[in-house]
Amino acid sequence: MFLALLLLLSAGHVHAAETPELPPSWTAIGVTVGMPYAQAKALLLKAGWVAEAPDNDGDPVFAAHPEVDCGQGWDAICSAGFSRRNEAYGLVLTPTDDGNLRVQGVF
Repeated sequence: MFLALLLLLSAGHVHAAETPELPPSWTAIGVTVGMPYAQAKALLLKAGWVAEAPDNDGDPVFAAHPEVDCGQGWDAICSAGFSRRNEAYGLVLTPTDDGNLRVQGVF
C-alpha cells in the first residue's frame, strides 16, 4: 500500500498549493496543515492509524521519525505514509530550520 503512495508521489512534483485538503477523519482529530509533524503523528497513532515504513535503505533522515522519507535535490519534499483499515494517505512534510517537520498537505 505504501509503495503505491510512493509511486503516486514520484509521478510528478507536489507543491503545497497543489496538495488536496486533509481527510475529514484527520481534521476531526485535530490534524491541521502547518502543525508540527510530531504532534500530527501522535494524534494519528492515538486514533488507530499506523505509520508505514518507507521503502528505502539506509538510516532514516529523522531518527525520531523513521517512517519519514525525504527526496533529494531542488524542490524535494519529505513524506510519511499512514494507513488504517482500507484507507491510506501520505503526508507531505516540510523540514524547518530547527530540524523539525511541519505538515504541508496530503497525497
